Amino acid sequence: MFETVIIDGQNTILSNGSFEVKIIPKIYGGYTLTKTVKDDPLDIIEIRDIRLPLSEKEIIREAKALLKQSYDSVDFNNYNIQTI
Repeated sequence: MFETVIIDGQNTILSNGSFEVKIIPKIYGGYTLTKTVKDDPLDIIEIRDIRLPLSEKEIIREAKALLKQSYDSVDFNNYNIQTI
């Protein structure tokens, strides 16, 4: 799948057409990765805080892995949940 890399100041955005991962460097080292639905920044899928001093190449590799991450849906019909 084609990935687009956009550099916006200190932030980097990776996109695959459906989702975006925004890489935000922290003040005292580390990064915050935020995965959102493309063109809807309030629809957050996952946030990861990385507190290791990774290189730019390593953090982009982590962001690409987060971008490709798929999630299994949960079927609540298999659970015995009682509502009051």
